[in-house]
Amino acid sequence: MKKTIITALLALVGMTGQGQEVFFRTDSAVIKGRIEGYSSTMGFQNLTAQVTDVFTGELKTATAEIREDGTFEKRILLHHPIINWFYTSEIHIGKQQVPFYLCPGDTLDITVSFRDGDVPDCEYRGGHFAEVARLLKVRSDYLGLVKLCRFFEGDIEAYNRFADSLYTDQRHMVDDIANKHHFTSFERRLAQCNMAAVFGTAYLSYFSQIQDKMAKDDPAAPYTAGNAMMERLSLPEIYPLLRRLPNNDSLMLATKFFQWYLNGLEFSAPLRYPLFVKRGTVWGNSRDEVTEQLSLYRDTGRQLFASENDVLPMQLLQLHSINEAIGDWLEAGTAEEDFCSVQSFLTHPALQKKAQQILNEQADMDAALPLPAGDAADFVKDILALYPGRYIVLDFWAMWCAPCKAEIRTTKDFRHRLHERSDVKFVFLANEHNPNREDYLAFVRENLEGEKYIIIDDNRFHQLQELFGFNAIPFNVTLTPDGRIVRDGLLLRAAEAGYDSFILMLEEMKERLK
Repeated sequence: MKKTIITALLALVGMTGQGQEVFFRTDSAVIKGRIEGYSSTMGFQNLTAQVTDVFTGELKTATAEIREDGTFEKRILLHHPIINWFYTSEIHIGKQQVPFYLCPGDTLDITVSFRDGDVPDCEYRGGHFAEVARLLKVRSDYLGLVKLCRFFEGDIEAYNRFADSLYTDQRHMVDDIANKHHFTSFERRLAQCNMAAVFGTAYLSYFSQIQDKMAKDDPAAPYTAGNAMMERLSLPEIYPLLRRLPNNDSLMLATKFFQWYLNGLEFSAPLRYPLFVKRGTVWGNSRDEVTEQLSLYRDTGRQLFASENDVLPMQLLQLHSINEAIGDWLEAGTAEEDFCSVQSFLTHPALQKKAQQILNEQADMDAALPLPAGDAADFVKDILALYPGRYIVLDFWAMWCAPCKAEIRTTKDFRHRLHERSDVKFVFLANEHNPNREDYLAFVRENLEGEKYIIIDDNRFHQLQELFGFNAIPFNVTLTPDGRIVRDGLLLRAAEAGYDSFILMLEEMKERLK
């Protein structure tokens, strides 16, 4: 939670451009435009995009509010060009897409019309859209690749033969589309990278489902030393298809699906199982532990990709490991020394500079950060006003989220004990479409009696996602009585440690904030 909030607030205050290679340049970009014939009866009030910061691995929500006249405007902080889309409905995410191509410093204007049902027509002005004008008109759906690969019936050798043929076919298909629509060489390259990012995700999903099946029968199996199947899955040579992907092409990072591919690599057996066996599922961030992880990424990565050097995805995973550890190093007072000992693992110039920037920013951060201005912040301030003098912990949940409901159920008795305190309060925000649903009402009656609970619609949920920089739920964020966001706040699941331990965490947090 700490790193997410820091990054989200930094994005709001803005960052200056960096002297990086041409592809990497940090600057804000603006998307604005209008929806022809817009009316609230169309069923949506905002346009939402999920934009990944490849430097931190965080998936951020960018929400553009639609005014009554159908106009909208959104500023997004970028570190490199992206091809992405806004969507109007999570339910119909496959149809209601407004694709866009955006570079740092751009101002892009889009006119959107729904003349043909749910699939919008888009006209673009400004920015660099002309570089990908033909590509933006083609709606290629590669997500079926995930199903084809993940549920392949056969052994690893058969799967690799199948995947090799499938990737060849997909490359030819992209070339056929490029020829049909007269793509430029840049558009063709970007289209191939987009497909490759999805394919990499799909390819790795076959191996991950093998682990999932083991874990279903025995949750500890994928983490146990001597597991013959996990030992085999840890061998880099059984992943030959990874070497065919354009891993060192910077345009892979521009695609919407690159982070999926990166996540698949990060949690793959070659990069996880050796550490699971040695450390278990809980890893620390000491200098020695981080060095061990970075060394594994380097050595195994070079075998996975048959490269003498670190390919860009592996460099990014190394940056993420360093980023995750910096907070702990700062708390221990060893940050400069620890950072100097590991920075040589980053050989990419842009990533070297970004790692140093992250260290400097976190070192300069206060324990709590002010709420920025805006409608979402005003909503939060109204909640704070209900409980003056208290630290407020917002808990985001939903009925479809099993972990959310499990946390709420298991902490019911603990929270009742908190009712007698006047310094802390949990407030539950449910992303619920129908407040009169019987199952929702029954759950609230049973588990949130005496608590403050509020229903928020998709529009408000997306606003708060962007404000606090989170993507998944359950999610907790702590606010001070004077309306600041605590960098390292309280968590509902911390109640599992017991009431006394939770109160100790609360008092330690108060002391830090002094």
